[in-house]
Amino acid sequence: MTSIVEIPKVKGDEPIPQWLKIDWSDEVLHDIYRDWGTYYSRRRRENFALHYLNKALDLEPRDHMTLYKRCQTKRKAAQMHGALQDSRDAAKLALEADGEEKAVIQLDICDVLYELNQFENSKAALHNNMRVFSGNKRKSFEHRVVVVDGVIEDVTGGAMTTFFSKNLKTANIVNEMMKQKLKVDTRPLWKVLKEQGQCDVQSIQDVEEELLSPMEIARRKRAFNIFHQSYLNDSWIDVLFMKMLAKNPNLLLPQCKESSYFLYNISRKQYDIVRKFMKMLQSRSPLYLVNYLKNRNKGMSERYKEAYLYRVQYQTHRTMNMVLKQIRVLRKAKKLQLLAKYVEEVMGDYVVLKTSRVMCWKFEFINEVYNTLALALAEQLRVPKNFNLSSSSAILRLLRMPTDKVKDFVSLVFGDRSTHLEPDANDPAANRAKNLIARLEKRMVFAKYSIEKCYLLHQLAQTHLDQGRHSECTFNARRAIRGKRTYIYISDFISFNLMLSSPLESQNCNSNLWKFLSVVQIVKANAILHKLEQTKESLEDALPIARLLNDSDLELFVETCIMCNTQDAISKRNTLMASRRGSRAESTAQSMLSDQEIEQQYE
Repeated sequence: MTSIVEIPKVKGDEPIPQWLKIDWSDEVLHDIYRDWGTYYSRRRRENFALHYLNKALDLEPRDHMTLYKRCQTKRKAAQMHGALQDSRDAAKLALEADGEEKAVIQLDICDVLYELNQFENSKAALHNNMRVFSGNKRKSFEHRVVVVDGVIEDVTGGAMTTFFSKNLKTANIVNEMMKQKLKVDTRPLWKVLKEQGQCDVQSIQDVEEELLSPMEIARRKRAFNIFHQSYLNDSWIDVLFMKMLAKNPNLLLPQCKESSYFLYNISRKQYDIVRKFMKMLQSRSPLYLVNYLKNRNKGMSERYKEAYLYRVQYQTHRTMNMVLKQIRVLRKAKKLQLLAKYVEEVMGDYVVLKTSRVMCWKFEFINEVYNTLALALAEQLRVPKNFNLSSSSAILRLLRMPTDKVKDFVSLVFGDRSTHLEPDANDPAANRAKNLIARLEKRMVFAKYSIEKCYLLHQLAQTHLDQGRHSECTFNARRAIRGKRTYIYISDFISFNLMLSSPLESQNCNSNLWKFLSVVQIVKANAILHKLEQTKESLEDALPIARLLNDSDLELFVETCIMCNTQDAISKRNTLMASRRGSRAESTAQSMLSDQEIEQQYE
């Protein structure tokens, strides 16, 4: 990239050497800068062109041709409001200098109004200039009038009538939203908030984050692609590339502090320029006009839409059958982790984007998937053969929990960097769990069916349990069971009473199986912390649910857990008593030895 040439500067108050001085007059420098600006403008180097044209205007502010050239450059850079101001200033200066209006500058004003999507003002300006100019100058304005009349006819013709008749309710809603945005309330903020029933004391207002449903995100993404495909054909992928470029970590490297900021600004600026030009195209030829011209025959268009709907429904039905088949295969193979991962991918990435119109029997499909997963989870809760009830960690083995969570601590060695923990090091497992929790919580906001909420709360509890956050695990499991009022035990001395707005999810979906699995999560969280009484209460809650399921294996499992919990309590007490007796014996022996040593010293 060619650098911008500046006049050399001398440090301090030293006199400028002769070889640094430029002996040209201001008029010559003005012409040089204007020519450089014109050259870079033709080369589509708008930044350099604006730089030199500004320097030319600094030397000669009343040069209307320089203003005209800067107006054209700003039009290429999508700076339409600045271009309109420059063209009007140039027209005034030209009238003062020559005593008459210049057709080129007036035509430029009409073009800028047209590019600002002010078609009525552009047409009025064209007709006014047609009365002033004649001959070949008038022909340019006549050609522009034909173009503007055609655009107005396309925008306000039969296509708009058809579009508004189909989307009248949506248009009214959008109109009301735009009116609300235009209203300016001059009252103090506390008065406005008080009328709305909000907090009028908080000085800094919280910025509400806009949460979009997965279906809305997919709709906007598809609308973005269709919009650019309609106007740019195969070049639409370049616009998508420019949009993703500003967020690409391969371009914005974190270790490149200065260049990342510059690259982000330039990529964002160029993308904004493209978006402005796309809005111009959409204003001249709206998307409803494109669809109207494409589908002139309504009967044929409806047949095409119906055939496309049937194809999508058929393909969705085939995908549903394939998913159910794969889930049954994974359940039969007892690959529980792969099954849970597959269900989360299918239900979180595919099913949430399908409506009941496209995915027929959607509710039944969701029930089948989640119930199959619940059955696979329940099949893991079995008492193995030759199980030893007397071991200290018997209940943890029954619940398939790790019996030893002691981490290997690496001793720090001075001078050995491999033993030092990096401050910026991230745990991949913790990052994956954090992303999964955020994904599940977002799905929980837009979940529609109670059985889906039971699944999401169970997965949240399991993720928190894997990360060692037992209080959060118990909290989410109880949300699926009780819902109305939940107690979170942060420690043995502190408890918080939270009121929740979620209903009894497991009761609404009439699923005792998910209720049982949620109780098992509470049992796991309490058992791993050796909370014997709370584990006993949770197991007593799980036993009647297991009997309602009419499964003898689950009943045996719960009864065995109760026995192990009691045996675990006895063994723990014996261990504590033995440790206390041993410590007392050691203390008495040490005291006896000390007394004997004292007596020997005295003797």
